[in-house]
Amino acid sequence: MRITHLWKSSLGSLFDRRAETGKPMLFRLGRPLDIDPAARTILDIEAIAQCVRDTAGALHAAGVGPGDRFAVYKDNHFDCLLLAAAGIRIGAVPVMLSGLLPHDSVRPLLQRVEPKLLVSTQRLLTGKGSDGKPLTSFAERTLYLGGSGGSGGDDGSDGSTPDAMAFAELYGSTDPAPVPRGDDELMMLTHTSGTTGVPKLIMYTPATLQGRMARLECRHLPPVTIRRNDTVAMFTPYVHARAFTWIYSVLTLSPAKVLLMSDSDPEVVGPLFRRHRPTVIEGLPIDFSHMEELAADPRQGAFSSVRMFIGNFDAVHWSTIRTFLNASRHRFPVWREGYGQSETGGMGMTFITRPTANKPRDQYAGPRKVGRPMPGFVQLKVVDPGTFRPVPNGRPGLVLARTKARCVGYYREPERWNEKAVGEWWNTGDIGIKTRTGSLKLLDREVNYTPGVSRIEQEDVIVDHLPARHDVALLPVPDGPPIPIVATPDGQLDREHWRKAIRGLPELAEPIVIDFKDMPRTGTGKIIREELRRRYLDGVENPGTGRWT
Repeated sequence: MRITHLWKSSLGSLFDRRAETGKPMLFRLGRPLDIDPAARTILDIEAIAQCVRDTAGALHAAGVGPGDRFAVYKDNHFDCLLLAAAGIRIGAVPVMLSGLLPHDSVRPLLQRVEPKLLVSTQRLLTGKGSDGKPLTSFAERTLYLGGSGGSGGDDGSDGSTPDAMAFAELYGSTDPAPVPRGDDELMMLTHTSGTTGVPKLIMYTPATLQGRMARLECRHLPPVTIRRNDTVAMFTPYVHARAFTWIYSVLTLSPAKVLLMSDSDPEVVGPLFRRHRPTVIEGLPIDFSHMEELAADPRQGAFSSVRMFIGNFDAVHWSTIRTFLNASRHRFPVWREGYGQSETGGMGMTFITRPTANKPRDQYAGPRKVGRPMPGFVQLKVVDPGTFRPVPNGRPGLVLARTKARCVGYYREPERWNEKAVGEWWNTGDIGIKTRTGSLKLLDREVNYTPGVSRIEQEDVIVDHLPARHDVALLPVPDGPPIPIVATPDGQLDREHWRKAIRGLPELAEPIVIDFKDMPRTGTGKIIREELRRRYLDGVENPGTGRWT
C-alpha cells in the first residue's frame, strides 16, 4: 500500500495498514500507556497495531458491538486515541471525554449518550459529582484502567473498583473481524472546550474526519509540514479530533522519530528532549507555558534543534513565542499558528519568525493576525452581528466560515447546532477584521467583545511585560473599567511590574491576584472566564450576547 493513501483507511485499521507498508516507524512515550500491561515506553508500528487489536478484543469481550456507544474518560495519553481506534474497528462509536473535565460536566454528557460501556481510571471513578451518584451508574458496564497493568492505578488504590471490571483482565481477548462503516455514518463523538458550561458533543463521520480534515493534512508541503528526517514531539489532548487528524498525517509523512507526550512537566520533558532533540514541536498554549522556563535556560538546550513550533487551539502569548524561537539554534526557526475550531478543522494559518517575535509587543501592537483561509477549502467573511450583512474590509464583525470539513451536528442538541449553522456558513462566534489582502485578524470572542477594544491584544501586551509564568484575563463589566484577574506562580504580584506592564493601556480596575494553578481552565488549557466571573464578580454578565459560544 502506498503511504500517500492512508487517509482512505478507517481509523480502526489505520495502524494495520501502515504496518503493512513494511516501512519501520518508532514511537517514544513520556510514560507507558495506561492500557499496556507490558508498560513499554518504546513501540514500533507493529506493536501499536497489535495494541489496537488487543484493545478491540477487550471492548468486544466487555459486550461492545456495532452501533454501541462507549465512553472513554481518562487521564490524557496516546492510548485515548488507541481506545477510540479499537472501538471503531468493531463498529462501535467512541465518546471521547477529557480526564480534566469536572465530574459535574461529565455526568450530563454520559446521560446524553447512554453508553454501553465506560472506560476510565480508578482515580476518576472514585470521584463524585454534586448528585452523589458514582460514575459507574451512567453506563451498563465499566472497565477500569490500572491495578493489573499500566500506570493508571498509580493512585494509592488497592487495585479494585466497585461495580467495575479490570481492563487488564480482558486485554488480548480474541479480536473480532473489523466492521466497515459508511462514509456518512456516525463514527465518533468528541466534546467542545466547555468554556461557558457543559460542553457540546460534536459528531464526526469518516467523510469529515478522514476524507477532508485528515486528507488535507497528509499533503507533503515542505517546509511547513513534517519531513522524513524530523523528530516530532506532540503535546495534545488525545481525545480531541486534532489528535486523530494528526496521526493520519504522521503515519503518512513518516518522520524519523515521534515523541508522544502526555505531560509538559519540565522534569519529564527536559531529559527526553535532550536525548532525542525534537525538530518539530506541537502543543497547547498551556503546554508551552509550562515549558517556558525550561526554554529560557540556555544551559538546557532542550529546544536547540527545533526548526518549527506549532501552536493550536488558542493564541499563544507573544512573550512565550519569543522565548521558544530564541531557544532554537536553528538558522531560521518559525512558529506556525493555526486558526480553527473543533466543528470545522483548520481555517487559517500564519507564521511568525524570530526577527518578528523579537520586536517589542507595544511596537508591534495590533489585533492578532491568524492568516489567510486555505485556498479552495475554506472561505471566511466578516458580517454585522445584528444583520449578518458583510461589513467592509478593516471593520470589525462576526467571523463566518464556509469549509468542506464542517461536521454534521451536535449530538442530541440540534437547536444549539442550528444557532451556529447559517446555511453553508458556520458562525465561529469570533469578532475579527478582514484586511484588504484577505488576512483575518482576531479581536475577541463575541461574548467578551466591547466595541473599540481588543481584550486579546491587551492581555498579550500585559503578559509580554510581566515575568514568566504570569497570565492575565481581562473581564469587562458594564459600569467601570475591565477587571484584571492575574495568575502568578505564588499568588503574589509585584506592583511595580504591574504598573510598567499596563503603562499606556486604557484604564483597568485594580487586579485580583490568584495562584497560577487556581486559574480555571478547560481540558485544552483555555481560561474559563465564566468561572472567573462566578468566583470574583458575583456572576456579572458579559458585554456580548454569548449566543454563538
